[in-house]
Amino acid sequence: MDILLSVPSIQIQSAASIIAEIGTDMTQFPSSKHLASWAGVSPGNNETVGKKRKQKIKGNPHIQAALCQVAWSISRSRKTQMAATFWSLSARRGRKKAITAIAHKLVRIIYKLFTNHQLYQEPGIIA
Repeated sequence: MDILLSVPSIQIQSAASIIAEIGTDMTQFPSSKHLASWAGVSPGNNETVGKKRKQKIKGNPHIQAALCQVAWSISRSRKTQMAATFWSLSARRGRKKAITAIAHKLVRIIYKLFTNHQLYQEPGIIA
């Protein structure tokens, strides 16, 4: 749980629900892309010849809700790279798509942290 709590804006309740859904053993997912797809936060493009088709959002709704809650709290924080990414994306794509993108980024970070057994460090900071 300490690994998740090292990520900014993840509190104890969010960390507990994420661990309850995903677990800490990442060997069940071959890559972070598989985890993102399972969680339902992977990007999708269902467009052909200029026609956009509606697509049902698949994935685990419980982990998806927890990740989106954390993404919203990241969007309200300042001075983090993920918050800057959110504001950049929301200006171009809209807030809800930016939240999904931040949730996707968060899943990939969580996968990396659990596979390497290390705490989160903000990018650009050398310790």
